[in-house]
Amino acid sequence: MRALQFGAGKIGRGFLAQLYARSGFETVFVEARADLVASLNRHRACWIEWTDGVRETITPVAAIDARDTDAVAEAFAQAAVASTAVGVSALPTLAPLIAAGLRRRAAENPTPLNLLLGENALDAHTRLQTALLEQLAPHEQPLLTQLGLVRCIIGRQAVAELPGDPPGVRVDRYSKLPVDADALIGEPPPIAGLQPVRPFEVYMQRKLYLHNGLHALVAYLGAQKGYQTIQQALQDAEIHALFMQGANALTRAFLKKHPFDPVEHEEAVHDILARIQDPHLDDPIARVAREPLRKLRPDDRLVGAYKLLVEQGEDATPFRRAILAALAYNDPTDPESQQLQAWVRERGAEWVLREWCGLERF
Repeated sequence: MRALQFGAGKIGRGFLAQLYARSGFETVFVEARADLVASLNRHRACWIEWTDGVRETITPVAAIDARDTDAVAEAFAQAAVASTAVGVSALPTLAPLIAAGLRRRAAENPTPLNLLLGENALDAHTRLQTALLEQLAPHEQPLLTQLGLVRCIIGRQAVAELPGDPPGVRVDRYSKLPVDADALIGEPPPIAGLQPVRPFEVYMQRKLYLHNGLHALVAYLGAQKGYQTIQQALQDAEIHALFMQGANALTRAFLKKHPFDPVEHEEAVHDILARIQDPHLDDPIARVAREPLRKLRPDDRLVGAYKLLVEQGEDATPFRRAILAALAYNDPTDPESQQLQAWVRERGAEWVLREWCGLERF
């Protein structure tokens, strides 16, 4: 069985390919970096390093240059499952490749295909579908009925690329892959760790606010104090107290609003907190804090969590502090950070809170 993986970055190599290998699939990467494509094809393997230092080889793998539309279309036509991990903003760039693959599949292997969208975004499926509709002629658009656009919750922390040929990826051991049960076509793909859930939006929101939100809280508060890693920031008594305060408030807010099983919910929260605080990760703040504009959107990890806490009558102070810290985040190498700082200088923080974050009162 072959799995077609769009994107050979840290999540593609460090999570999805590893699940595929454990499930008996060969992973075929579609990747734009020619040197990485050559390396993966030369070795027919890639590798990960767990946080305890143990390494695992992932094999068999192969790779196709993303510019080779015909080869990608042929691989798409024959794949048993496909997935993406390219960043939600880059999803539309895959549309020409996927459209060509749908045409080839209809001619050579007219069976449904589930495309797992490993982007941690509630709108990942609509972004890609919109782009695909622009690529397909009206008479071709029924081809989309044979494609499951399946959103995923990516929980594994892939914190760094490691030197090597090909480079490795440093990851934690989280191996669950919750997916949108209602988007799957036919039986779920036989992938280790895959968990169809519904309603998907509720599970995705829990992951986004609790895991990503608390992660971002530590990152932006830590950046304000000059720390370089999440682990350093969590050693700061004030930041750790706000981290735990936010975690406890969100835990209660979710149980108030959604029908989670309390035992399952507590276990999920405990797992999230333990993994964020893993002392072996050495997770750079610059990685977690990058792209602050995306993370300050109205329903994303910081503002969304803040609004949920206010709505449910919980103390939103930790996330209020985190939002203010994010507004001050200044990374010269991050275009979003520089755009944010330009807005703050030219229009003021209140304008950003109102017009970008959607917070009329703060």
